[in-house]
Amino acid sequence: MEYNDIYQKAKELIVDYLRVEENEVNLETDLVEDLCADSIALVELGFKFSETFSVPMIDAKPELFVVKNIVDFLQENGMN
Repeated sequence: MEYNDIYQKAKELIVDYLRVEENEVNLETDLVEDLCADSIALVELGFKFSETFSVPMIDAKPELFVVKNIVDFLQENGMN
């Protein structure tokens, strides 16, 4: 799967789950700092990413709260 396709799908999941506007999410967006995602939201999004991209569950590391780092993880670990 191409990087931009992964980014667009991940962005869609984030927008839908966190109920934010699409223009609030870009590669530099921090889910916690910018979108106020709590620990439950992070776990749920981790499950959604895991299911959608066939990747292992994302660890709750602060560096993986940034959209670019999430997309990088999904590209490196995805089986799609």
